[in-house]
Amino acid sequence: MYDATLIACPNCGLFEAHWEPATLSRPGYFVCAEPEAVSRTLDLCAGPGGWDEGARSLGLNLDISGFDLSPNACATASAAGHRRSVADIRALDIADFSEVTGAIMSPPCPTFSKGGLRTGLGRDYQRVLDVWTSIGWGIDPEEAIEEVDAVEDERTALLALAGLWALGLPNLEWLAMEQVPAVEFAWEDLAAELFATDWEWVDVMTIDAADYGVPSRRRRSFLVAHRTMPGAPWSLPEKQTSMAEALGWAPGHRVNTRGNRNSAGGNEFSADKPSWCLTGSTRTWARDDGLRLTPAEAGTLVGFRPDYPWHGSRSAAFLQAADVVSPPIAAGVLARIPGLATAGLPFDFTEMAAA
Repeated sequence: MYDATLIACPNCGLFEAHWEPATLSRPGYFVCAEPEAVSRTLDLCAGPGGWDEGARSLGLNLDISGFDLSPNACATASAAGHRRSVADIRALDIADFSEVTGAIMSPPCPTFSKGGLRTGLGRDYQRVLDVWTSIGWGIDPEEAIEEVDAVEDERTALLALAGLWALGLPNLEWLAMEQVPAVEFAWEDLAAELFATDWEWVDVMTIDAADYGVPSRRRRSFLVAHRTMPGAPWSLPEKQTSMAEALGWAPGHRVNTRGNRNSAGGNEFSADKPSWCLTGSTRTWARDDGLRLTPAEAGTLVGFRPDYPWHGSRSAAFLQAADVVSPPIAAGVLARIPGLATAGLPFDFTEMAAA
């Protein structure tokens, strides 16, 4: 756990030992003499801190309040100095966040992936669209949120809810959202709804983090928007970093992902290239000499600094790393938003490995 004197208090911003970073039993807990601040940025399904670390690497203070259902992810983020609360976002009241000006959302949508059999398509997706279009027709968000209950699969309902918050927060100025590439078509539909409600600029893009220096494959689709101003172009420089470079390994190693089991895509890859995309099962990967990855190394492979304070069991830590938004890519996305920052790759993984 970090020394509280080295991290700004999530409430008042002072570098003093008057607050407590999270423990697993009290994620997001802090003690501060100042009145609790009203956050300017809301982060739903916030996870262990990918967006927060991206903002930090750009020198931004977005005053993010994050909400996530996972106590382990909240504990990780809080230990790194990011504000978190354990909460089911379906239980939050949109009226309590009417003053926020920025929103970040990464709703899990396994029902749109091949692994989830794409059960989010069909009637359930039509219900998602009904929720979003109701805002454009002038339905109050408090009323429209009741329509989310009509979405049969609660996982698909999270996508409907995220779009409703994006469209329904009255003072929202900017927005950044992330999901697997299978949801790109839904971001395009949400972009159309945002334009219909007079947002000036919305862009949807799919990015592989490995093309921009992150030492693992990680394709994700992003929606980024601003209500009144056009955004900047994507400007992170292209670069590749191998798994071996990032972890300080000698050249020539291979990594086994499935033991003796074979799959259509094979069960080994060269560590002299970017790693395959991490999943919760990455905890079982083994180098050709039997060495297994640590949670810290898994975090490094998705763009976190080596000393990031992962909390929870080994399985929980690997799952957090597998699900998180890569911080350098988060930085690149945030840098596109008018008035926030200029782009730049936060980490040099070769220097990190040598440190």
